[in-house]
Amino acid sequence: MFCAKCGKELPDGATFCPSCGAAVQTGTGDAHTSGIDALTRDHNAQEYWVERLIALIIDYVIVYVVLGIATAIVAIPALLTGGAAFFGVVFGGFALLWGVIFVFYNAVMEVSSGASIGKKLFKLKVASRRGSNPTFAEAFVRNLSKIYWLLLLLDVIVGLAISHGYQQKYSDHYMGTKVVHA
Repeated sequence: MFCAKCGKELPDGATFCPSCGAAVQTGTGDAHTSGIDALTRDHNAQEYWVERLIALIIDYVIVYVVLGIATAIVAIPALLTGGAAFFGVVFGGFALLWGVIFVFYNAVMEVSSGASIGKKLFKLKVASRRGSNPTFAEAFVRNLSKIYWLLLLLDVIVGLAISHGYQQKYSDHYMGTKVVHA
């Protein structure tokens, strides 16, 4: 069988295309109604989201280790001079700044190469409606929820609830982007 949307060959028993995420029409009228439905029934959807989660964790580790080292270099002199209260205020500001930097890291990586380092390790890439790398605006908006983990979780849940495939967070749906296997 081949996907009716993108034409890629489908593995046996697939309910969604692993390339584009389109629901496979079986002729029995049992196509999934949402991405959440796919996630509860389709092994491919579950593997896909595990890969995306691990890729996200890898990206967090890469970016936050670098930022942690930079913050330590700035904070150690303040702590040594008795500025613990100052450090607390500055560190709170750093948390927001780190989130913004993480959003920009993802956006720049997706515009330049189609994927962050974590996504590249799993051979995933972000595709726009045009099939190319996203523009900076598309990449920035689709990553904006990564500024804080709760926003990201809501972005994923809402996206899966309104989508007929399983490859889009709400921000992907809004921007017309999708994370696909490269």
